[in-house]
Amino acid sequence: MTDGTAGAPLERPARHSVLLELEREVAASPSEVFQLLVRQIAPTDGQTRFGVYPDHLSAVMQGDWWYRGEFRVTSVPAGAKVSYAIVNVAQKRRRLGTWIGRKTVAAAPEGFARHLDRVEDELRGR
Repeated sequence: MTDGTAGAPLERPARHSVLLELEREVAASPSEVFQLLVRQIAPTDGQTRFGVYPDHLSAVMQGDWWYRGEFRVTSVPAGAKVSYAIVNVAQKRRRLGTWIGRKTVAAAPEGFARHLDRVEDELRGR
């Protein structure tokens, strides 16, 4: 796990718009869920900036000129709540970023579920 200093910043740019937010609870400790989640979502393309912020249980990936994905894990009575937001961070041509991102937004619920299914499978296997 790397820290966020060389990757995507924790804070969103001032100009941004949230395109989608997803949440799901996982019956395990937030720190354990976060560690497993980071392994699931870490980009391997060599181009996407990736910041991991263990103190905030947050991970951020930023790629292309419009895309920012934010994962946060928080504590809930049942264990952990994982949140994922897709954010348009285009500083110019914002509408174009939203239009180009429509396929990413449409595919996100399935991808989010798949990542968390894998996290839960790993937790059961322990």
